[in-house]
Amino acid sequence: MPVVVGIRFKDSGKTYFFDPNSLETLLQGEHVIVETVRGLELAKVAYAPHMVADEAVIGELKAVIRRAEDADFERMRLLGERHDEVLARCTEKIKEHNLPMRLIKAEYSFDGSRLTFYFTAEKRVDFRTLVRDLARTFKTRIELRQIGPRDEAKLLGGIGPCGRLLCCATFLPDYARVSIKMAKDQDLPLNPTKISGVCGRLLCCLSYEHDQYLAIKAELPRRGAWVQTPKGPGEVVAVNVVKETVTVELVGADAHEEFAPSQISESSQRVSDLARSRAEEGITPVKRERREPPDRPRRDSSHAGERKLLRNEIDNPNLLDALALLEEGFEGPSDQPLRTEDVAPSRAPSQPEPKEGMHPRRRIAQPSRPTQEAPPRPPNPPAPPIDPPSVESQPKQQAGESARRRRHRRGGRRGER
Repeated sequence: MPVVVGIRFKDSGKTYFFDPNSLETLLQGEHVIVETVRGLELAKVAYAPHMVADEAVIGELKAVIRRAEDADFERMRLLGERHDEVLARCTEKIKEHNLPMRLIKAEYSFDGSRLTFYFTAEKRVDFRTLVRDLARTFKTRIELRQIGPRDEAKLLGGIGPCGRLLCCATFLPDYARVSIKMAKDQDLPLNPTKISGVCGRLLCCLSYEHDQYLAIKAELPRRGAWVQTPKGPGEVVAVNVVKETVTVELVGADAHEEFAPSQISESSQRVSDLARSRAEEGITPVKRERREPPDRPRRDSSHAGERKLLRNEIDNPNLLDALALLEEGFEGPSDQPLRTEDVAPSRAPSQPEPKEGMHPRRRIAQPSRPTQEAPPRPPNPPAPPIDPPSVESQPKQQAGESARRRRHRRGGRRGER
């Protein structure tokens, strides 16, 4: 198991493991000079030398060169004083090249051999000509880095909606994964101005207590659930996760009461024990009869299905057609009498007689066409000659005949259906 020391380059940066290099007495908070891929850098000890597992060490361990001295701090102070001047010169070069980018910060390395510029842009920017121009201007190695809104807030710092310094600029090493579901689980208003930070993204602190909210909500009844309380049953109308209580609207009362989950569970257990004891004794709950309201009129079923029963008793299709015509108001020729074989048979003795007050529908049918078995009728005597109607009465007779034909066709079609 190797011995390592935790080194952090910024207060809110990540912690990296370095080889203490025989400096076993390093204390937390001391400044040291370490070797990195970019050269020498000034850093701070985050964890004193200690032993870690082999799996915790990734790659080759860099060594700690020495402790920082006063001259090292003076050099960093002089390089920091040039920050505003360097930033202004670089802004002029960006305007000359007409590039859509906005500078955020400039930073020198410990030995002054590297100058890094941080900028933001909506799209990728081709800054190759700008890098060559800056290298000729500052006589050093130039590096440009495009960052996002969260990195910008981390570099510049600021005060959050809570009134404290930004978490990302003080102690947060990594950006937490935050989603809108976390705000819903914590019953926060889904207002972008309320749940967003100075960077315009969701607040990182939404992930701090999310697990605790889920654990507490799992023990509390949900909103809209029916529960048994010491004062009777009721419906949960609100859940207070911070106080770990629920607000219940009691049945039969307009008042809202607040209960702890322990009180609800005790009441539910008491009711279940009582029901179990009654079941063991053989006491069953009384079933209540369902009563209809007195204002609702009852349906008289004496006439229900009368028409269907009448049609089921008729077997003659011609009689059914004639019945349909009579229902439509069609009247056949009066000189053709009804025959007894066309009338529906009487009710069977097994069928119940109609009750008092009921008037069975009269069954009248139009005579059907004669069949082959019926005897031929004697020829009618020749009718006496009739004077032809006058010209004025012909249109009226034709109109009456056409109306009767239309009614006859309409009644026949409906009877076929």
